[in-house]
Formats: sequence, C-alpha cells, structure tokens
Amino acid sequence: MSSKQLVVLLLVIFCTLSSTLSVSAASFSKYAPKLLRFEGAGYGIHKPIYGDRDFTKTEALRIMRKNYWDRFHGNRFASQEVAEVLIDHLINAGSGRNGENIKAFEAIIGVPQDGHLSIEDVDRANSFYFADQIVNPYVKYRILYYKSRPDANLYPGWITRATSFLISPVDSKINVKALYLPPVIERRFKHIKL
Repeated sequence: MSSKQLVVLLLVIFCTLSSTLSVSAASFSKYAPKLLRFEGAGYGIHKPIYGDRDFTKTEALRIMRKNYWDRFHGNRFASQEVAEVLIDHLINAGSGRNGENIKAFEAIIGVPQDGHLSIEDVDRANSFYFADQIVNPYVKYRILYYKSRPDANLYPGWITRATSFLISPVDSKINVKALYLPPVIERRFKHIKL
C-alpha cells in the first residue's frame, strides 16, 4: 500500500469514526460549582425523597448527576450553556405537571412537545449555531414560570438564579421582555408582567 493510499484510508476511518461518535462539550463537572452555589446548605437534596439525613457534597453531587444530568442527557449537549439552563431548571422546579418545563424547551427548539426529553431533542438543540437562541428564551420562560408560582414572592432568588444563565452580548444588557418565545408559551403566561 502506498503512502497516499494509507493517508486516504486513515482519512476515511477518521471521518467514519467522528461521524458515529457523539462529540459533546457539556460536562457535569463544569456545572457542579454553579449548582452548589445556588443550592447552598444541604446541597439542594430534597430529604423526603432521598432520606431524612444530612448529605455530603459528594453524595449530593452523585444524586444530582444521576437523577438530572444523566437522566436528561447532559453530556450529549454540544453547548454547556444549553445543558445548564435546562437541567438547572429541572433540578430547581422539576419537569413540571405533564412535563411542562420540558415541553417549553421542546417548543423553543421546534420539536413536538411531548414532555419527554429525547436524544433526538438534544440533537435538535445541538443543531442551533448560537447557544443564546435557546438559552435566552428559556431564561424568559423560567422567569415567567417562577413569577406564576403562588409563592414566588417568598423566593426572589429563583429569578436571580434564572437570569444568571442569560447570554448577553458584550457591553449590553438583554431586555428579557423583548425575547421571543413560541406563541403557545406566550399565551400561557400572558397575565404575567415582566
């Protein structure tokens, strides 16, 4: 085999492998410090579900990784920011009645809204060129969702947590009210003032 044929063969093998392997950029270890900052004392572990005892940081992170990051395909997201904005909301608020928090994400990325985050949904999210096309509208959704909760005034940190994920252009501030959301979401929250 000539060196030219060997190079061609190696290129074919590389292209085949790279198209079949899932290359991802999102990582739980990058997200964990932010999560711990938000959750504070007790690390956000809901004791009625996981047991009425104190959890170590390692145990809490293991629970969060397994029950949220892994369950919702965190490592498959190409964008750290997209994975974090979605999974952080699912950790903080759950998937919602009938998967409403996942359905909102699905509406933003333009897939059928079944309330179950599939690998195909993640692949669709990965097809967006700019992460802010997903992140910023989902932040707006999160703010509207939190403001719609009956106990919202007791937890102002919810809004702070949500807005921390905004992706802003350099030297400018984003007007959350002006961000586009699919009409199905806008109608649902039309009574909420931003």
